[in-house]
Amino acid sequence: MPENYPKVSIIIVNFKGTASLVKCLRSVLQTDYPDYEVIVVDSLTENIEEKIREEIGPTDRVKIIHFDRDIGAAGSHNIGAMASSPQSKYLVFLDNDVEVEKDWLKHLVKTAEELPNVGCVQAKVVSQSNQGRMDHAGLAIDLTATWVSTYGFDEQIFRQPIALFVASSAALLTPRELYFRLGGFDSSYFIYDDDTDYTWRVRLAGYNTVLEPRAVVHHEDKISSRLRFDKLYFGYRNRIQNVVKNMEPENMLPTFLVTLYLGYLSSVMLALSGRKESAAYMLAAWRVLTSLPRNIAKRRRVYMLRRVPDRAFLQKGFMQRNLFGAITMSRALLIRALKTKK
Repeated sequence: MPENYPKVSIIIVNFKGTASLVKCLRSVLQTDYPDYEVIVVDSLTENIEEKIREEIGPTDRVKIIHFDRDIGAAGSHNIGAMASSPQSKYLVFLDNDVEVEKDWLKHLVKTAEELPNVGCVQAKVVSQSNQGRMDHAGLAIDLTATWVSTYGFDEQIFRQPIALFVASSAALLTPRELYFRLGGFDSSYFIYDDDTDYTWRVRLAGYNTVLEPRAVVHHEDKISSRLRFDKLYFGYRNRIQNVVKNMEPENMLPTFLVTLYLGYLSSVMLALSGRKESAAYMLAAWRVLTSLPRNIAKRRRVYMLRRVPDRAFLQKGFMQRNLFGAITMSRALLIRALKTKK
């Protein structure tokens, strides 16, 4: 590391409560990195400033930005970035249910400083509720634009930095200048897969994305939330939007059609099991179809910044013409659900 550590702005997105946030802040404020600021972007937590002061005491490192409405995770990321110090070289995004180890930030910055052409560095996100197992990191995407993910892997497997295609904003570093040049997160996503979109665009612009396993953070990873209506709706809608915005036409069309069809099958299966969440897929597909003109306009802007063709990602295995991600993710979640019921 250089003697003059580059300044870092840590942006934490919070929603309606402080229980998880307080644990996150306590761990972040123990970080052994000399030059960082913390920006909390909150929606709908009453008296958040007083509650934070009561729990962790006064600190000049933490800036709190509060909204009386839910602006969504994607919008919160952008607000935090705009509020960050112009002197910051890097932005780091953290989920509020993450707890960090003391040296996490040094490792993220060291990797960003030493490896060539780095656009994103993700920490090793380890599940708190599934001990010793990994949370998400995007090794690749499959034919449905589902992550070929590290989810459920033994966390000891990952010891050295490895290349990712897309990365999780649960714990993600990116250069501040690059973030603004690429337009940041897409606020229309509201929540879920906005990090896929941003880190995909980083890749398209010709930058590398890596997992730094020495930067360890611990994520709450609630298995119970996986079948919530909002998670299914936004996750599915935004995954299709990623395809429309970021893929070249010859790959976009088959992926778009396959993803629509599998969403239809998922909706039918949920309906047959008596779950009202089945409507999430149909509503999401309808919203995507009605917003195609807007997403095609965004696609043109992405194309202007693109430096890497899809064929390069296909050759490296970052984009795969199979259903491996969807199948392995379904399997991993089923295993987790069965373990949780025991």
